[in-house]
Amino acid sequence: MIENVKDNYGMEYPELNELFNQVKLSMHDLESHFQKEESVLFPYLYELFDASHNEEYIETMHCGTISNPIRVMTMEHENERMRYMHLRKITNGFRVPDENLCINYEQMMVELETFVEDLFEHIFIENNILFPQFEKLEREWVR
Repeated sequence: MIENVKDNYGMEYPELNELFNQVKLSMHDLESHFQKEESVLFPYLYELFDASHNEEYIETMHCGTISNPIRVMTMEHENERMRYMHLRKITNGFRVPDENLCINYEQMMVELETFVEDLFEHIFIENNILFPQFEKLEREWVR
């Protein structure tokens, strides 16, 4: 949708070109981020959760501590947060610059704003709830 709107209005609203390029890059970066979470971090977090639930000690993570991959995840979260704060700024808060533009432009902004809200919620939950809780479990159940 962003590409379509950019192709139609990019000359008049050049910020659409940056918006398109940054969202495309973000999708690539987020795919890599989710892959690391799913293949490296989360399997160990499940083990850690089971250990605490069963009151059994487990071995340290192959990375030494979960703080290492968590630090990477947190840095990537911050990069995405900054990217979307910038995009929010250049789009004037994801607002349509002219009320006479097509419905696709408006829908694009609505969906982008929803995506960003969901992404920021994801970041908040992981950084402030999930990760600290698992770091605590690691201190308790890893020997």
